[in-house]
Order: sequence, then structure tokens, then C-alpha cells
Amino acid sequence: DWIEANVFLPAESSATPGRMKLWPYQRGICDALDDPNVERVTVMKSARIGYTALLGGIIGSYVANAPAPILAIQPTTDDARDWAVELEQVFEASPALRGLLTDESDDNNPSTMRARRFAGGGLKFLAARSPRPLRRHTAKVLCLDEIDGYEVTQEGDPIALAEMRTQTFRDRKILAGSTPVFDFGAITSAYAKSDQRIYEVCCASCGEFSEIRWADIRWTEGDPDSAHWVCPNNGCIVEERYKPQMVAQGRWRATAPEVCGHAGFKINALISPHHNARWSKLVAEFLIAKRN
Repeated sequence: DWIEANVFLPAESSATPGRMKLWPYQRGICDALDDPNVERVTVMKSARIGYTALLGGIIGSYVANAPAPILAIQPTTDDARDWAVELEQVFEASPALRGLLTDESDDNNPSTMRARRFAGGGLKFLAARSPRPLRRHTAKVLCLDEIDGYEVTQEGDPIALAEMRTQTFRDRKILAGSTPVFDFGAITSAYAKSDQRIYEVCCASCGEFSEIRWADIRWTEGDPDSAHWVCPNNGCIVEERYKPQMVAQGRWRATAPEVCGHAGFKINALISPHHNARWSKLVAEFLIAKRN
């Protein structure tokens, strides 16, 4: 609720600038981070699900409402620098966040780290490929982005190194997200250790809940525009025009509820409201890729 009321997306980084509106599945991630019983949140995602914008809103909420030392880690130095600029634009566009961050330079690592101070904490942007600075910082909130792009160096596994920086905080939060690159990469392994939540939509025809999977997307051969979803419960044929309604009525369900303290979310583009994530668009991309 706070993110939707106070975070604004700038025109420089969003096709829909203005007050941020969370999609239903994004709210579940925020709820998990706000749960005192959850220490880790893992998001195994596709592109086009609004994760980067959500991450900016989450960091903004911590800075404004629960100030603490925050580390934001990207795969490379360029990624870290670009993310720092993008987040600064979000803060400038949001009246509730504007002016909360101050500049702070690091003479020892000017090319690998961006640092900001705020009342009660600090926000530092680091690169996984330059892990040495990790040894010099502590954090209560750790945001690891695109972890399948991290590389193990002579310094060790950057994910393990980053997590070590949070051990002094009993109420730490570790948020890791990535698009899978490898069959058994870092994000897949992290999700397997979580409570493995899937997002189930309410079928517009029969009203039963199920996950939208690629295997249940069908189309007439050679006609991507005919793409539709076949409900796995009762075989209902559902046209895409019902997708926003179904996603809005959806829910997260943990498939490994015996796991405590680690919330894992698996999100694919089939539930994304993005125009470029239409089922017909994804089918067309699939057919092109299949011919290559």
C-alpha cells in the first residue's frame, strides 16, 4: 500500500510513468518481505513481469520506513552503476523519497561502488564480479539481482560472501531474484530450497485455480493470434481477453509449505499484463526461436 501511494516511476525508465501500481502477484512478494517470520525471499522470474520496478519500490520503502544498511548487488560494475542511476531517478520522481539519499564517494573503490547515506542507514551498489568490497560492509537488507549472472572468482562465491555480510542482524532480509540462465543455476537452486510458491489464476470459465504453464497454451498452426489457454482442470478454452481478470483474482500457493522462513516465488511471462507479454506475442517469439 505504501509503495502504491508514494512511489512514482519516471519517464526515463518506464513506459507508464506516474504513480506505481502493483500487479497482484507483486503484492505477494511485498507481503513476504514484510513478514517477520520470513528471512529469505527468492524470485525465479521471466522478463516482462515488472521486477526491476518493484525492486526500486521495495528499496524506497526500506529507506523511508525502516532505515537500515542496504546492499544492492548486480552482476557487473556497469550494471551496478546503471541501477544506481535508475533508482536515483525513482527517488527524484517520488515526493516521499526525494532528498532522502545523499552522495558519498568511496576513494578506495570509485569505479566499483556507488554509495548513498540516509538517516538511519546507507545504500551501497556493488558488483558481483568485484566481490572484494563485500568484505568491508555489513547489511540488514541484501538485494541480489540476476544471480544467475554472478561468477565465482578467486574471492569465492559472491552470493555466499554477500550473505555473510548480513549475519550480525537477527532480523535480516535477503532478497534474490533472477531469470534462469542455467538448468541448475543459482536461482533454480535457491527456489528449490524455498517453500516454492506458484501463482494460480482463477479460470474464467470453471472458477478453479491453477498455474498458467506453457504446455497449456495452444494455437492454430501458423496463427499466433489464435493463442489461448486450456484450463488443466476441466479443459476450458480461455481467450486472452480474460487474462487480466484471472490474474487479478489469482493467489500464491506454497507447494512446499513445510519450509519456514524462505518464501520462493516462480513467475512466468504468461501472467504478465505487459502488452508485449500477450500470449499471441509469446507464441510468435516461440515459433521464430524454434526455426532458428
